[in-house]
Amino acid sequence: MDQKTIEQLIVETVDGYRVAMHETHDQLTRETCLFGPSGLLDSLGLVSVLVELEQKVSDISGRSVSLMDDKAMSETSSPFRTIRSLAEYLERQLEHAGTA
Repeated sequence: MDQKTIEQLIVETVDGYRVAMHETHDQLTRETCLFGPSGLLDSLGLVSVLVELEQKVSDISGRSVSLMDDKAMSETSSPFRTIRSLAEYLERQLEHAGTA
């Protein structure tokens, strides 16, 4: 999966969550803030989106990735800040899963 495909998957997943929660449906970009003081998602929303993303990635790629692990939580700059940072993190996780 390339980064553009991953970003589209994240946008679809976040949009799906927002529709389910009856939230406004503004256009999402790769710089959209997902989590943090001005983020779209609260902690429950973030967990819901990450679990769904893990499942979608597994279904599409046949590889299992974990987005909510100690590595993600220990990074100096959270991989959950924006759609772009999450896509970059997921891409690294997929590369690692491919070599494991």
